[in-house]
Amino acid sequence: METNPAFSKYMDHYFDYLGHWDSPSKCGLKLIKRKDGKTLAIATEIYRQNPGTPVTEVVESLAEQVLRTSGEIPSNFIFIEHTPDLGSKLTFYGESFDRVEFDWNDERFSNPVWTRLTKEQVDSMMEE
Repeated sequence: METNPAFSKYMDHYFDYLGHWDSPSKCGLKLIKRKDGKTLAIATEIYRQNPGTPVTEVVESLAEQVLRTSGEIPSNFIFIEHTPDLGSKLTFYGESFDRVEFDWNDERFSNPVWTRLTKEQVDSMMEE
């Protein structure tokens, strides 16, 4: 089972973030400035390379940290959570993409809602 995803079209660098109890954590990240002026952020879970909290467990905080790093405003920010394929026969270890939308209170994200996307939908979003 692959536990260290390689850089790919969905991940071109590592991003250090603060997880639960400010624990040092890490994910793969790709930021794309789209033609429509919005910034698409794809955060990839990297399993054993992540010494801290998984992406899903701190998605609001992670998205805030990526937003601040990107210099974008919340209304122009699109956040995708990516889980790479682990090469298992178990379907829940397959590749998945979820758009995560949040409420914004002028300081913080809250109330995440995950919407499953296909790889083709994400590829299309990367081209917009």
